[in-house]
Amino acid sequence: MDNQDYTTAVIGGIRLFLFGFKETPAAPFVFVTHGRGGKAEHIFDYCRDLVKAGLAAIAIEQRNHGERLLDPAANEGWSRHHAADLYANFLGTAMDISLLLDFIPARLGIPIGRVGMTGISLGGHATLMAMRLDSRITAGAAIIGGGDYRRLMALRAAENQCPPEQFGEYFNADLEKTVLKYDPIHYPEVFADRPLLMLNGGADRLVQPECNERFARALRSHYRHPERLKLSIYPETGHETPPAMMAEAVAWLKHWLLSEKDPFAA
Repeated sequence: MDNQDYTTAVIGGIRLFLFGFKETPAAPFVFVTHGRGGKAEHIFDYCRDLVKAGLAAIAIEQRNHGERLLDPAANEGWSRHHAADLYANFLGTAMDISLLLDFIPARLGIPIGRVGMTGISLGGHATLMAMRLDSRITAGAAIIGGGDYRRLMALRAAENQCPPEQFGEYFNADLEKTVLKYDPIHYPEVFADRPLLMLNGGADRLVQPECNERFARALRSHYRHPERLKLSIYPETGHETPPAMMAEAVAWLKHWLLSEKDPFAA
C-alpha cells in the first residue's frame, strides 16, 4: 500500500511501515518502536526526523498493541500481572526484530548493513532488549527505557505502595528466572563497543534513571571506546520526551550509522 511518505509490507504477520527507502534505498535503517498503550502512528514523526537526517526507518507495533492488540488489560498499570505482562510485550517485540532481520532481505530485497534501533518508554525497553538478543543491531538510542528490569519493578512496586514482603507476589520466582535469562543487565558483554545512547528524565517516577545508571555501570568495563556509550539524563524531565531529547537521539543514530569510516571496527 502506498501512502504519502511511507509504504507498508507484512512479514511473518507483522506490519512494517517503511520510511525513506524510496529516497535513499541504500541508507542504513532504524527500527522504531512506540510506548505502552501506543501504536505505530504515534512514532511516524520520529521516523520522518530520522529520514531528514539521511536514514531510513521502519516502524512496527509492539506485541499486544495497535492492530496486534488482544488483551487491553495487559497494557494497564500496576497489578499482580503487570511485571510479567510488560516484560512479555517488549521481549516479544525484541524477538520480532530478530525475525524481521532474518526475513527483510529475502522478502523485501533490503540488505542488512548498519542497522539501528530506537524507541520510547516500552520502546526504550525493547531497544535494549533487541540489542541484547541480536548483534546485528549496530547502534541504539533507548529513550526513557531501562536495562535493569527487576530494579525497575521494585521501584514501581514502591511507588504503588506495595509492601516489600509482598513483592514476590508481583514478581514471582518464575518471572525472576525469565528475567535472569534475558535481561540486558545480566549480559553487558554482548553490548561491547556497540554505540548505545540511553536518555532518561531525572524526574521520571515511572522509569527511574537509576535503572540505566545501574546498567551503564555494568556496561562501562566492556567499552574500549567510551565515546560509544552515553547515558544522558535530563534533570527536570519526567516520563516525557522533550524536543531536545528526541533531537539528541536522532543525532546519535545519524553519527554512528552514517559515518564514512567504519565506527564499529575494533
